[in-house]
Amino acid sequence: MSFLKKPIFIAAAIIFIIIVGYLYFKGGKKTGPEFSAAEKGDISEVVSVTGRVEAVKSVDLAFEKIGKINAVKADVGNYVNAGDLLVSLDTSELESQLAKANADLETQKADLDKARIDLNNDYSKVVNILNDGYTKADDAVRNQPDAMFINAETDNPQLTFTSNDGQAATDARNGRLASRTNLLNWKSEIDNLDSTSQPALYDSLSKSQDHLSVFRNFLIRLMDTLNRANSLTVATIGTYKTSIITARGEIDTAASNITNQIQAINAQKAVVASDEASIESYKANIQNIKAQIGEMFLYAPISGIVSRQDAKTGEIAAANTDLVSIISAGQFKIESDVPETDIAKIKVGSSANITLDAYGGGVVFKATVAKIDPAAVIIEGVSTYKTTLYFTEADGRVKPGLTGNVDILSAKHSDAIIIPARLVAAQSDGKYVLVLKNGGQTEKVKIQTGLRDQNGNVEIVSGLKEGDKVVPLPNE
Repeated sequence: MSFLKKPIFIAAAIIFIIIVGYLYFKGGKKTGPEFSAAEKGDISEVVSVTGRVEAVKSVDLAFEKIGKINAVKADVGNYVNAGDLLVSLDTSELESQLAKANADLETQKADLDKARIDLNNDYSKVVNILNDGYTKADDAVRNQPDAMFINAETDNPQLTFTSNDGQAATDARNGRLASRTNLLNWKSEIDNLDSTSQPALYDSLSKSQDHLSVFRNFLIRLMDTLNRANSLTVATIGTYKTSIITARGEIDTAASNITNQIQAINAQKAVVASDEASIESYKANIQNIKAQIGEMFLYAPISGIVSRQDAKTGEIAAANTDLVSIISAGQFKIESDVPETDIAKIKVGSSANITLDAYGGGVVFKATVAKIDPAAVIIEGVSTYKTTLYFTEADGRVKPGLTGNVDILSAKHSDAIIIPARLVAAQSDGKYVLVLKNGGQTEKVKIQTGLRDQNGNVEIVSGLKEGDKVVPLPNE
């Protein structure tokens, strides 16, 4: 190996090390924090379980609730396709309930519209109330006590009399100066008020109360000063007191009008909120009735031949009693145990994708939930519900005994804001993400999440918009 000691090989080795080092450090150079952009798209939430393929001999179908049979659409021996109507129950009573619920909803919407109009009217009165309050305050602060001050409109107002209560006299002079400043500020706030902004109007009422408090304190201290006056006649004192009492009355009236308007707005906002909540309740009731109506129809979950038909028009169908059976040659099913935490997410008729271990995850078979057992079975300490799914299409690759991975679609949202779930941090007061701003700064943003898919993505209901750049939150 002596040739390795030759200069040419040593030089080559040094050059090789330099090149490798350059590429390493060049490749490791950071160009900025990695981020994922919030994107719009479709997101689906699934319930994932496993099961084993079994041959289907027949499908037994029953209604979940009792009802009167009003139509039978398939007889024994008929071939039916998946989704065909087999039997229906009388829905007239539910349809009547639905019509009333819809009418109630419209009435509630009208009540909400009226409540919103009344609230708008309450807000529309604010500017006039403020102007009236300012006029009263201006008279109470400037005109009524005018005879008791000289240089009242300057930065150095002085009393026209002396008082044995020196502190009260000082407070009265300072109060007159503070009142002058507050009057000017209040007038400016009213003149610049955005009368189309309800939050601004409400805020102006609160600020006006603060101004009136300054005026009221000024008049109280002025009366204290007058009560200890030592250079005025009894008649003059009486006249001045009458002016202060009049001024106090104007301030109290203005304050009362503003307080009453705040209470009126708050009360009407409560009415609007109540009506909005009632509307949501009515909508939920309508959806519940529609769901009940949907349960009054029995559809074929698979294609096949009707082997049993016990339904007869006019008879009463008992709940959870098999009425119709369908035999499907070459049809297969999978029975899976769904945990109690997921069972509420699925229902009979939910679609599903199945992959079989024998063919890998790239081959997907379609299936439909046909039955959910009402009784729970405890498996390894967890309550589960046996759920039966039927393959919707015949396929020669499906064979009994194969292990299947089942993804039951529980919900799907379109045009949703989506980011990787790993970027969301759950904290004691909610969920947060870290958003990358222009200039490389980051901002911690509180969010609400929705659906979470099996690919590690999560829906953002609020807090982010399309295009926002999200980076991982550091451990806190």
